[in-house]
Amino acid sequence: MPSGVPFTGDAPASHPLRPLAGWYARRRRLIYPALVCIIYAIWAAYMSFSNSWGLFREYWPASLTMVLGSFVAGATAEGGGAVAFPVFTKVLHLAPTDARTFSLMIQSFGMGMASLFIITRKIRILPRVVAWVSLGGVLGHVLGTYWVQVPNPYPKVLFTFVTTAFGCALFLSTYIHKWKPLPSMPGWGPRYRLLFFALGILGGTFAAQVGSGIDVITFMVLTLAFGVDERVSTPTTVIIMAINSWVGFFLHGVISRDIGPMWNYWLVAVEVVIIGAPLGAFIVSKANRYFVINFILTLISLELVTTLWLVPIRNTPEILATLSALAFCALAFWLMLRYRRRTNAEALMRPAP
Repeated sequence: MPSGVPFTGDAPASHPLRPLAGWYARRRRLIYPALVCIIYAIWAAYMSFSNSWGLFREYWPASLTMVLGSFVAGATAEGGGAVAFPVFTKVLHLAPTDARTFSLMIQSFGMGMASLFIITRKIRILPRVVAWVSLGGVLGHVLGTYWVQVPNPYPKVLFTFVTTAFGCALFLSTYIHKWKPLPSMPGWGPRYRLLFFALGILGGTFAAQVGSGIDVITFMVLTLAFGVDERVSTPTTVIIMAINSWVGFFLHGVISRDIGPMWNYWLVAVEVVIIGAPLGAFIVSKANRYFVINFILTLISLELVTTLWLVPIRNTPEILATLSALAFCALAFWLMLRYRRRTNAEALMRPAP
């Protein structure tokens, strides 16, 4: 070894992982299309041998719904369940538990493939946020599946008003305060680990009820409290939701075994989402920041209108629950915006290096 060169272990040329790293660097862009071809081949073979092509005649609304739902899953922080859950419960009149289970099943593949696309194309994410939110999300999803049960119609109503309150806060942050977004977290430490682990527990519990939510909650905190650019926050939350969907799919498919007829809906939609979700992730990585924000606000507005139209809120408990959710969200978002305003002021007061 030449003098002056510190010894760090194996010589670079002889490191056992170097050939694998070189192979990945040369072929990483081929991994996603290759896996798509494999999934399509397996899916088509199963549909043919089981004589299941006729399912499209009865369950075609699921395929049509996930054309938009898969794009939303990859392009926004709302997940495919943000489209599937309201359509299945409000239009197709399925039980919220079935809509939830379908959302988790379909996101496991759609957002899973979008996550693979994000990683292999080196789209910017926040890995530490992904890790700590996902750890909390596992615990939260187990709690939400087996111990925390929200009766109908509260899951639909709460989902709508949480996203609506977020839309209002996002609009204020973007178009009123006009704060400059950050490419990453402004810092990291034990308190951030605890914060994002707790967010994972809360979001995982919520996702166990409606099929999404951990992504929305994480996106809210990243953009409103820390000012992270939506084009970085979005792919970060796509991966988080994919991981949490795998947890939910495992719990319902292997542990509880309560998927039932949702398999048929899944079979006619899975071939759509493995293309649509990565397409959404690709477009949002190239799009203007304001395009992403306006697209999210449009979806939130449609969700609010359809809920007010299709889900009656008449009795006193439902009204009180709705008002309480709105008040809690308003307080939480006000605190996040206040924290961001304070940190921005502190940054402006620091002397230039």
